[in-house]
Amino acid sequence: MRPEDMTYLDWAASAPPEPSALDEARDVSLRLFANPSSPHAAGRQAEEKLADARKEFAGLLGVEPREIVFTSGGTESNTSLLLSLLDRHRLGGVERQKARIVTTELEHSSVYEQARILQGHGVACTFVRPRPDGTMDPRALAEAVDEHTLLVSVMLVNNETGAVQDLAAIVRAVRESSRSRGRKILIHTDAVQALGKIPFSLRNLDVDAASFSGHKIGGPRGVGALFVRTGTAPGFLSFGGGQETGRRPGTENLPGICAMTVAAEIRFHGMKENIASARENMRLLIEGLREIPGAWTIPVVRDAQDADGWSPYIVSAAFPPLPAEVVVRTAEEKGYCISAGAACSSRKKDRTRVPESMGLPPETARCAIRISTGSSTTRQQVEGFLSAMREAIPPLLSISRGRGA
Repeated sequence: MRPEDMTYLDWAASAPPEPSALDEARDVSLRLFANPSSPHAAGRQAEEKLADARKEFAGLLGVEPREIVFTSGGTESNTSLLLSLLDRHRLGGVERQKARIVTTELEHSSVYEQARILQGHGVACTFVRPRPDGTMDPRALAEAVDEHTLLVSVMLVNNETGAVQDLAAIVRAVRESSRSRGRKILIHTDAVQALGKIPFSLRNLDVDAASFSGHKIGGPRGVGALFVRTGTAPGFLSFGGGQETGRRPGTENLPGICAMTVAAEIRFHGMKENIASARENMRLLIEGLREIPGAWTIPVVRDAQDADGWSPYIVSAAFPPLPAEVVVRTAEEKGYCISAGAACSSRKKDRTRVPESMGLPPETARCAIRISTGSSTTRQQVEGFLSAMREAIPPLLSISRGRGA
């Protein structure tokens, strides 16, 4: 079956591009091809367009334009901030061999694995385990903070389970703990799966930094952004032409930035309607999957009616003992694109890290699949997927269990 003939249910990996965003990218590429750093008229025109895009993107987030750094995507936004700690060790009298970061076992690999790399450079890392439902206890994170902690990083919406963290409560707990130790800690969130999908306010969350990606919201791949609050001065380690006020050198991807901004505007303006549709799709998915004998939702306690604790766009499930790859391939044969957990980790040996951190046995964790919907996903598509699974999964389970008997 050709990809264009399939029903796409892997929006958390990458969203189909918005046609108007692609039109914007093409227009900017053809008209404003000059380098925004060039001093001539064509360069100044490109620079003005970049400033306009920065202002518009920042306005959607309710922050100042100078607080937005354009990057190549969520991964670069995450890793550049964490790598800055190799310079931040000198701040506040903390030496690198004493410096510490606190994060969670739920994080995207661009945070989790980068933190592991930092350990090899002398920065201690504490990985806090989540509750069985995939949420973090604010007290546990606060208790992990000590007098040498420089950064706490907690993602807003989990990219595998859809769990929405009570980030405001986490930030308050960490701030109180850090004040008692006389230290200001930089608090970062990976908000890639939240942008344009669920309402949030960076100011109300009180975070110092947040990461975003363009291709998750219908923009092109290869463009993203990092919010860095005014007064926060991580020592970025990239140097070059001084672009992005020296925080991300390299000629800006102006067509991509403008296209991402257009896509973000579309998502923000349609958010209320999209959420209502996504919640109905989520309810259908959870209730429909649970009707299939042997099916699990991850976590099993997820409430199909919970409108606040979960992103309605992401549902994780399993059909143990069927490996996730078998279910993904079966869905593909039926005409549906889903994934085995996060797309970025689907080929890695540790792709079961997130479900296992929630207490799932390894043999169940390896069965975890992710169904993710988007702004154009219809009820009929969801019902079609469930119908296909009801037909295909029971015989496979019977065969698999028979072999294991």
